[in-house]
Amino acid sequence: MAARGDAHTYFRERRPPYAPEAATRPTTVTAADLRTHYPFRLLLAFHLPYAELVHHCSADGALSLQIQRDGTWARSPITGERPGSVTYGGARDLWATVEAAWRWWNEHGRPAQDRFGYAREPDGCHYVWHIPDGRRWDLTP
Repeated sequence: MAARGDAHTYFRERRPPYAPEAATRPTTVTAADLRTHYPFRLLLAFHLPYAELVHHCSADGALSLQIQRDGTWARSPITGERPGSVTYGGARDLWATVEAAWRWWNEHGRPAQDRFGYAREPDGCHYVWHIPDGRRWDLTP
């Protein structure tokens, strides 16, 4: 319990600062899509295994979704409007990965989480695969 004087706190990992904003562009995948479809968020974790999905309240009060890794980020308003928009910054456009995963997920019939398997090898490597077609995502850095 944090209120106790002898309580220990958990180590909190320092996050790198956000990269400067690079651009805003239209997108066919909105943050509302990510929020609505849990199986898609699982698939997205395979594509971006060390990214974080964070609900963020921006200065103007609009709710948005961020994906961050090593200072690279992307943010899309949770409005559900089509087409949506995405603002991003950093070394690469993370939202392009979101769009590619969205296309794959839709082309494969929007598989639920029970259509994926997980394996961990004795050497510590671990991966996930799509059971019907064998597509594999390595999760080891």
